[in-house]
Amino acid sequence: MKALRYSQDYKEKIIEMRKYIDSYFGEAKRKEVFAKINGRIHEVKENENIGISVKNMFGIDTDYYFIYVAKNYIFYRIDDNQIYIVNIYDEREDYMWKLFGIKTTSQETEEYWGE
Repeated sequence: MKALRYSQDYKEKIIEMRKYIDSYFGEAKRKEVFAKINGRIHEVKENENIGISVKNMFGIDTDYYFIYVAKNYIFYRIDDNQIYIVNIYDEREDYMWKLFGIKTTSQETEEYWGE
């Protein structure tokens, strides 16, 4: 079984997520969400192929996979001896732009929201 390794970006986002959930929903909800996230990541450790290939899904030349859990997309890649958790994105975030520089919003949407 391969080791899990987490990027600094992932770690920082988890800390922010923890603060946000605690302040808006409480400790019990945070524990529930984090149990789901951690459980799903450990499922990946046991079976690294349960995620969806970004290359197959979107046609992007990358070795990333992703899983969806608790309203979040978790991106990872598989190396010879480890599973590297790249980052986590809330479902409202534009992960395609942040990860690959691919614009997924229309000009009309950007103008409407002033982005």
